[in-house]
Amino acid sequence: MILYNENMKVFITGADGALGRATQETLRREHIQYVATDIGQLDIANFKQVNETLLKHRPDVILHFAAISNVDACEQQKDLALRVNALGTLGLAIMARRINAKLLYVSTNFVFNGTHEKPYDEYAPLNPVNEYGRTKMLGEYYVRDICTAYYIVRTSWLFGPGAKTHISKFLTASDKPQTLNALCDQFASFTYTVDLAEALFTILKSDNYGIYHVVNSGVGSWLDFAVKSQDIMKFKTAINAVKTEELNLPAARPRYAPLASTAYPFLFGHTLRSWEDALTDFCKYLTSHINR
Repeated sequence: MILYNENMKVFITGADGALGRATQETLRREHIQYVATDIGQLDIANFKQVNETLLKHRPDVILHFAAISNVDACEQQKDLALRVNALGTLGLAIMARRINAKLLYVSTNFVFNGTHEKPYDEYAPLNPVNEYGRTKMLGEYYVRDICTAYYIVRTSWLFGPGAKTHISKFLTASDKPQTLNALCDQFASFTYTVDLAEALFTILKSDNYGIYHVVNSGVGSWLDFAVKSQDIMKFKTAINAVKTEELNLPAARPRYAPLASTAYPFLFGHTLRSWEDALTDFCKYLTSHINR
């Protein structure tokens, strides 16, 4: 196993997503060579292609971000979700072991059912309530069963440049609509992609293998997030509180699934800042880069 050095080679799946882009910025800043792939370059559900690609590049570290993360799409296309989220991860785990590479797999708080009254720590029992959570859980099992040098990093409710969440897209839009619906009855942790990318780089430099929860500190609903965003950016859009059952969504959601981060601060002596402080930075970024 190659320990961290500036000559390490990193391979990224799902590199065009918000986390993939933030991670590429971190790696460029640290002068780490990497290969960035997304669906256009590598279909992780095609094991023959995965096998050939990784044998060609033989990275020291695989950062596995690729997934079908649209929760309702996973519920409506269960076979596809299984192939990509679970079996795609199986193939990458097999290849990571074959080429002696570290594997960092990003998972989700949706592996929990959301019925606890307190945040979930790294070793809380898994019990997903939808297909997205189930297929990500299966991916975790494959990584744990096959790899010896692995990190499983669960995170929650990403926001940042390029994030696909409803309110992240709203904040990025220069012409904002008159009203915004925000869920008031689901609670979880928020995670700024810039902060998460920094934490992932800290983790992958180490041989502290295992399961991590990495989120910005604090708990809230998307309504809390929208109201705080309005307080910072002063937009005029009216925010409407809505409940989950009003939306008739195909997939169930965990109602209370914040993540308690214990391993990361213990092993690295660092806790991510509050989601409110991170959101303030994101809004500043939007003001200077997009809404000019």
